[in-house]
Amino acid sequence: MQAEAMITDTDPEWLALLKIEVAKEGQSVSSVAARIGMPRPSLSLLVNGTYPARLDKVGNKYAAKVLGLLKDELHCPHLRKGISLEACRHHAGRPMSTNNPERMSQFMACRACPQNPISKPEGTTK
Repeated sequence: MQAEAMITDTDPEWLALLKIEVAKEGQSVSSVAARIGMPRPSLSLLVNGTYPARLDKVGNKYAAKVLGLLKDELHCPHLRKGISLEACRHHAGRPMSTNNPERMSQFMACRACPQNPISKPEGTTK
């Protein structure tokens, strides 16, 4: 059974990528699920829009892996989207700004982020 890529405006980026990947010719729900380490029934429910749990909880567990495998990006929990490693380094390396609430929020999020490339030794960013 081939899933339709019915992407809505409210779908997070990682879920839209999963729907597109499953809808590709020659791809199956089972093969995509195996690549990202997700149970096949869960992926099937997700792409069909019938998953019973909140998407943010699933996203916390799988978004980074989906974006890394399918788009070669990191999942930024603060921005709630995929960003390149260079953009991640840029955000993480910026100095703290006390006069810009948006940058202050990003600075604090980067400091606490487990994916922060600045706080890791070189070569261990993924």
